[in-house]
Amino acid sequence: MRLTLVQPPNGFVDRYDLAPPLGLLTLAAVAREHGAEVSLVDFNLMGMGDPSLHGADFYPRAVRAIAETQPDLVGFTSMAVESHVCLELARLLKAADPRLLTVLGGPHFSSIAREALDAFDWIDYVVTGEGEQALISLLRVLGGAPGELVNVAHRSGGEVALRRALKGMTSLDELPFPAYDLVELDDYFALNPLRLLNVDHARGCMFRCSFCYSPGHWGQGEQTKSASAVAEQVARMHAMGARHLFFVQDNLVNSVKATQELCAALTGSGTGITWNAYATMQRLTPDLLDRLAAAGCTELFVGVDAISEEAQRSFAKHFFKGWEPLKQRLRDCLDRGIIPTCAFMIDIPEGDDHRSTDLALTTALLTRNLGCGIRLNTLTVYNATATATEFAGLPRSYTDLKPRLLLDTPPVVQDNPYARRAPGLFPFHSTFLPLPAYTRFVSAMHAAYTLFSAFPRTLLQYVLVDEGSLWELLEAVVGGLDLLAVEPRRRRAVERERFQDLFAARRLSASTRDAFALECAELRVSLAPGGPAVEVSDGTGQRWFQPRPHEVVRLQEPLADLSRDHRAEPVESPGDYLVLRKAGQLEYFAADPSLLAQLERIRGTAAGSGPVTLDPDVLAELTAAGVLDPVKEV
Repeated sequence: MRLTLVQPPNGFVDRYDLAPPLGLLTLAAVAREHGAEVSLVDFNLMGMGDPSLHGADFYPRAVRAIAETQPDLVGFTSMAVESHVCLELARLLKAADPRLLTVLGGPHFSSIAREALDAFDWIDYVVTGEGEQALISLLRVLGGAPGELVNVAHRSGGEVALRRALKGMTSLDELPFPAYDLVELDDYFALNPLRLLNVDHARGCMFRCSFCYSPGHWGQGEQTKSASAVAEQVARMHAMGARHLFFVQDNLVNSVKATQELCAALTGSGTGITWNAYATMQRLTPDLLDRLAAAGCTELFVGVDAISEEAQRSFAKHFFKGWEPLKQRLRDCLDRGIIPTCAFMIDIPEGDDHRSTDLALTTALLTRNLGCGIRLNTLTVYNATATATEFAGLPRSYTDLKPRLLLDTPPVVQDNPYARRAPGLFPFHSTFLPLPAYTRFVSAMHAAYTLFSAFPRTLLQYVLVDEGSLWELLEAVVGGLDLLAVEPRRRRAVERERFQDLFAARRLSASTRDAFALECAELRVSLAPGGPAVEVSDGTGQRWFQPRPHEVVRLQEPLADLSRDHRAEPVESPGDYLVLRKAGQLEYFAADPSLLAQLERIRGTAAGSGPVTLDPDVLAELTAAGVLDPVKEV
């Protein structure tokens, strides 16, 4: 049997996570062991390498690419947001060749297996849960061997039949090494300089958060691969050219003991490879963090998620115990060179009551100012979760706002015609909220990402000193603005401009106004193009220099209290400071009036008007600071 496995497109611009599809490559290796000829088509890679694939002719081009592999059986995987692309590709392939068999898998299709077979008659099978044992049973039955399909939903006697069995493997050591020969690794490494590969060292999670698909997909608890087997696999991946790994398990630290053994094995492997993973914050003790750092861990994705008491009860997630304990955990990570990215489930305002929303936003903002990454999540109600059961009686409406605004998705993923007909099957293209409230909420979260990146200290001063509401501020920024009508590359610039106009007109404390002035200067310097070269005479000769982008800002507060550079020397306030962009980084200097006067002369010099005369000491100071960069003579 000829099996073709298909990875649908899901990324568009951000290549940080781009890697060969580990799940499909593992299934390919399993299928080969049972006699199948396997091909793999990765539209995620293809689209990032050739963005024209995402044009209006995506489906004809994609169908041709799959058909060229001459499959008997085509398998599609989906996490959720791109599931309609799989359905449409399967429909078109089946229409062209009715003998072709189609199978769906992955966490999302697993959760709607029965509904998918009822709704889409061109789908033959849906794998539920882990795919390896299910694929083996499917290949055996299709090959004519006696037996029963396990974890494969299918039609039988006019009904959907499914025999469900969790954790079919006693250990992940049973899994073969992924079939990396089916892909060109250099194609991935060329687009993602991290040279990233994914590692399936364990599956499942010990927790039962109500919004998470993991307990239903994998079963409660975890399956693991022995530490020695992981170390052997990592060494093999390093030899293949990988230099960074992502451990895909839902929670790296289900077992502290197992994590310690994993770290010891990785440290002993001697590859020096770096890696990141998902983890739960309360288990990241200093001792464990020391081991993680020594083993090469550089980043951790942490689901803080529920902040308010109401959200913690609703989502059965009680990890957050206040800002101070969280701050200490984050600092413990940062002190060891491990950068946390914290996910926060932002509470939806209830009418005029937005206290819980502000609490979650403020905690995320504090985290951002500490130097961590943040993820602001609007609730996605995954099918077959406890949260979905809780909301089961509420109608869903179609909306593609989240894929268009909050996710890095290509155009073909953004519009979902199937969700227009059955929104309840597609969590990223539907909402339980009234559409006006949902539009306001999602638009505000888009603005939050923009402003938390560009004005983090301004917003923090506004909350802590001026006692302002982040939600009310975000609402004001997006009020009356249709973000979808704005060209995507202009959206964040429009939000920054609206915020600056709105904020400048407010009555603010001195510290908030200082932070605002400084971050506006930083933004201008960061976005400024390089200016023309200037000719300078210092009395001993003439030479050309390239001025680096810079701004002067007057502050009432010492710069060290506000800037990103806490080594900056304070001066008597008010003080003038020079903000300089040098080698892609911002640097800060206290500036005396005479130096500022010379800078004004340089900036006021018209091209071709002759050299600017500077005192040799001033020229030396400007050159040493990096404001003027000598132009190399050709």
